[in-house]
Amino acid sequence: MKGKIVFSLGFHNHQPIGNFDFIIEKAYRLSYKPLIEFFLKNSDFPFSVHFSGYLLQWLEKNHPEYFKILKILSDRGQMEIFSGGFYEPILPMIPDEDKIFQIKKLNKYIWNKFGQRPKGMWLAERVWEPHLVKFLAEANIEYIVVDDAHFLFTGLRPEDLFNYFIMEEQGYTVKVFPISMKLRYLIPFHEPQETIDYLKNCSTYEKVNIVVLFDDGEKFGLWPDTYKTVYEKGWLERFWGILKENSSWIEIMNYREYVEKFPPAGRIYLPTASYREMMEWALYPNAQKILEEMVEEVKKEGKWERYSPFIRGGFWRNFLAKYPEANHIHKRMLYVREKIKNIQMKSKYKDLALEEIWQAQANDAYWHGIFGGLYLPHLRSAVYSHIIKGENYLDRIYKKNNIALKFLDFDCDGKEEIIIESKDFNLYFAPHFGAGLLEWDFKPISFNLIDVLTRRVEAYHEKLFSIRGNVGEGKTIHERWAVKEKGLENLLFYDKHRRFSFKEYFFKEVPSLEELWQGKDNPWFDSLNFSFYWKKAKLRNNLLLSFIGENDYFKLEKVFVIYKYEPKLEVIYKIQNISLEENSFIFAWEVLFNFLAPEHDEYYLYIPNTSWKSFLRSFGVEEEIDSWGVKTPFINLICKIAEKVKWYRYPIETISLSEEGFEKVYQGSTFLHSYNVNLKPREKWSTKIIFYVDSNFKTSNNLS
Repeated sequence: MKGKIVFSLGFHNHQPIGNFDFIIEKAYRLSYKPLIEFFLKNSDFPFSVHFSGYLLQWLEKNHPEYFKILKILSDRGQMEIFSGGFYEPILPMIPDEDKIFQIKKLNKYIWNKFGQRPKGMWLAERVWEPHLVKFLAEANIEYIVVDDAHFLFTGLRPEDLFNYFIMEEQGYTVKVFPISMKLRYLIPFHEPQETIDYLKNCSTYEKVNIVVLFDDGEKFGLWPDTYKTVYEKGWLERFWGILKENSSWIEIMNYREYVEKFPPAGRIYLPTASYREMMEWALYPNAQKILEEMVEEVKKEGKWERYSPFIRGGFWRNFLAKYPEANHIHKRMLYVREKIKNIQMKSKYKDLALEEIWQAQANDAYWHGIFGGLYLPHLRSAVYSHIIKGENYLDRIYKKNNIALKFLDFDCDGKEEIIIESKDFNLYFAPHFGAGLLEWDFKPISFNLIDVLTRRVEAYHEKLFSIRGNVGEGKTIHERWAVKEKGLENLLFYDKHRRFSFKEYFFKEVPSLEELWQGKDNPWFDSLNFSFYWKKAKLRNNLLLSFIGENDYFKLEKVFVIYKYEPKLEVIYKIQNISLEENSFIFAWEVLFNFLAPEHDEYYLYIPNTSWKSFLRSFGVEEEIDSWGVKTPFINLICKIAEKVKWYRYPIETISLSEEGFEKVYQGSTFLHSYNVNLKPREKWSTKIIFYVDSNFKTSNNLS
């Protein structure tokens, strides 16, 4: 037998802001509760744990008895509690002062509830950037854990990683431990003896090595098949039993104790990195496929162990380029955060706004991999809600009731957007992008009406065509492939570009509903073919914003009237035939909405003054209507049209991955309105639409 091994086991427990209570309750029942009760029963098994602040608040409210158990484990000295950003932000992506605020907020909470002053910290998604050292040190963090991949990228060998190291930035220092990727895939998916065999290979005669596993607590009961494995089949009991059988050379120890007893291996400067799977997901789909091919080739040649430290994927920040919707949410958060920063006076509303923005920094809605993340509308909606609530608190400070118009490169793409802020609405227009509407907030209920995700290619879509049944029992979610319903491969439709509202089409022939739904419509041209300029004007107390564009055939003007005292939006279309010939065509405009509940009796579409009603996930065509509406428990919307139109509607659904496999997700609905138009040279045509939005369903019956 070689030298002694220290084994340190830690659990990271987290639930996204905006997650449904029944999902968190399921995680509690299957994972958090049985896992912590196991340690309560086995008082001689030390461990470490991190709970995100949002999850701790939920547990304190819904299961106060659980807090009593945590306090017992803390008082025993058996459980070391790790800190982190309170609302689990990706630290490099939030303002520097918030990095410290978020960590100190969780530090304080842990001290008040459990009497521990955390020295260790969990880094959300292990997204590391070197400048973080300074901010962690300023937040009184002494050590963190990140993946062994971070270390291997520096050129260290696997055998060099059985210790901790010192990182430095501007003279500030933080200690860092490597998490074993090997153990991440062994525990709890393989028999405990395989872990013991691996630990034997990690021991040496020269020193006491430490081997670290700090991983998702949800994999101990919540992940597919794991409750059966860990508890019903007794994996956890057998694991503890075999550790005790080998206690002569395996010592279980928390990080705090190890740091006190053993010196660091030396200084290290880790590059930007995350865990391997995350860096793959951050790549664009074509690049992901190439990386997968290269990894397979290297493994087949038997060279993976030698070359894998130098094979890596992308960079977490690239999610903001890969998914414009994620970038939009991120820049919205920063935009409001800057507003808060510019307020010099002390105010309770400033403090409340800041708390909302910290919640909006929760990481889950900003990225996507094998977890739903950005693809889950309720997570995006929750982040938007906190952002808008933060803005609403700031409005109370200034007591503004004017309509503000701002022209700036809001999303940092080198092109300027137009932002309109009124008492009732926030409107984000992109003049360079078909003069489209990217965001439409109804401020009284802090809700983005058009939070719709684009249907786009994902690297994993190809696997849908090769799955035969649910493949993966006894494997991690990174190795298993399953489908939640059959036929998903037949729903892989892709959009030509990011979706937005008030896109206009000129058709020569009427497209079918199926062609629109599948993205196979073939317009003569659309508003993206126009080069728009804009102008504003005052109309009594209201704001009039006009976009004017031309191509070789038409001059298209769309006018938005924003009302100061009413929650309504008026849209006027004007088309002039500037060609030398008569033109007959079908003009159409579309708008997107997402009210989150596609098939619920209290969420439905309707046509006023008729008995017609349908779920939000509605698919069909109505030939001649001049109004339609949406009714939900929290919001009511009605669209009134100056003339009869043909009304197309279809759901936007993505095929994405979650922990349980491939699934179809409702992302909202498209509503397209078409008109038959004939214009002689220089002739003009116009129409008008009014949207009323109300949380109390008080709308005017007059189109004025």
